[in-house]
Formats: sequence, C-alpha cells, structure tokens
Amino acid sequence: MPNGTTEDRLDACCVTEYRPLPGTPRGQIIKIADVDTYFIEGNDQKSKGKIIVILTDVFGLVKNPRLIADELSGKSDMDVYVPDVFNGDAVHSSFMKDLPEVPGEKKSIGAKLSLARKLLTEVGPWIFRHRQAVTLPIVEKFFKALRTERNATRIQSVGYCFGGLYTLLVGGPFHLADAIVGCHLSLTNKSHFEQLQVPAAFACAQEDDQFPDSLRTEAQQILSRKSDIPSKFVLFDGTVHGFASRPNPDNPTIMAAFKQANDLIVEWAKTHL
Repeated sequence: MPNGTTEDRLDACCVTEYRPLPGTPRGQIIKIADVDTYFIEGNDQKSKGKIIVILTDVFGLVKNPRLIADELSGKSDMDVYVPDVFNGDAVHSSFMKDLPEVPGEKKSIGAKLSLARKLLTEVGPWIFRHRQAVTLPIVEKFFKALRTERNATRIQSVGYCFGGLYTLLVGGPFHLADAIVGCHLSLTNKSHFEQLQVPAAFACAQEDDQFPDSLRTEAQQILSRKSDIPSKFVLFDGTVHGFASRPNPDNPTIMAAFKQANDLIVEWAKTHL
C-alpha cells in the first residue's frame, strides 16, 4: 500500500495508467535538484556526458515515458532522464478515454460533455497549478543540475505536449539544451520558434488541435530562415495528438508512427550531440 511519498505515488500511478504500453521499466528513480527522476543508464562509455531528457505530457512520470526512456537509451547508448516536474501531481491518463484516437473520429455527445467537464474542473485548475511561473524554475534548475551533478556535456531535450513548450524554451532563450525534439507540441506560438537557437526536430500528428497545420507551417517557415540551425518536421499519417507518448498498442498504424518518432529522437541525438 502506498504510504504517500512521491515515489509511491509514482509507482501507484504507473500501475493504474490507462492502456499502458507493454513491458516493464528497467531504470530507477533518483533525485536530481530535489526532483524525482527516472534514470536509465546508457551502455556506451564513449557516450557518457551526452544525455537525453524527456519532458512529459500532462500525465507525468507514469509507465509510458519510462518505457520510452528505456527504448531511447537502448537505441542511442546514452543516459536518459525523465524528471517529475509535477511532483506527483499529474493529470490521470484516463482523461484520454474521451479523446479521439484516429483522424476524423467523431465522439458521442456524452463523450464531448464528459471531456468539457474534465477540462473545466480538472485540467483547467491543473494548468494553473503548473503554470509557467511555477514550472519553468523547476525545469531550469533541473537542467543546470544535470551539468553540475551528473557531468552532462551535451543535452537533448525531448518534449511531449505540455513538455514541448519547455523543450522549446530550453532550446531557446534559456540556453539549457544543445538540441531538441518536440512531439505533438502544445501551448506554443510562433515566438517560441523565432527564439530557437539549437538544432530542432518535430514529430507532428496528422490531426492536432494543439499544434494545428497553420502553426506548423508558420514554424517551418520561421526555421527555414535560420539557415545556421538544422531543423526537421516529420508529419505522421494516421495519427492524432498524443501518438508519440500515448499510442494505442492495438493500432498498428499508430504503433508504427510511435516507433518512428522514437527513431527520429535517437537519430537527432546521435547527429547533434
């Protein structure tokens, strides 16, 4: 029975996650800058100092990001860290039950009403509790600690949804990452792309109201004018927002896109770290 500690809450959430990926995480929970962090060590000593950081979506440090970290570490031979910047206070992944899973999917009126209620009573207050004024100092302290406490020399930040905003920030005006990958971003605008200063790749969903076609096109145009900064946008057919972090294990199209997004992250790290 969980005793109320942050690690116990993380473990309990991992067990009850909505439709998790198959497998068992192989890493461990450690403390970095007073933040509970999932850590999986890379196998190649030559890659020491080069690390990947995952900034999660609103569902936090549950099973899926741990398994993604394991896969990224296995393919890149680099250390991977996943900080719990929410301190155990994540949105439960059952929220996804009311969200579309494939492009063009229509939800019932009941599902739409349920989603609206959750947005108003659960997600709205959660976003306020974890607003930028609260979250950014935690992220900034964590990235700085990686260099001072973990001897990181090159860092790639990978951000999913909510974490995508902070990945853009650490790759921009805060000078905390050396390369970034954003997966189905949210809470972003064109200024975040204008301020980018490091190589940046993006895994984009075919249908995504959080990172719509218009913003993606504008972002591509902005980065195309930064000829000294490599950038790449990959659009994955048959996907919606969340495919790279919360794929349906029973949908082969989405699982293929999920694997390809992981390969993009590894390719980017190997190229730019």
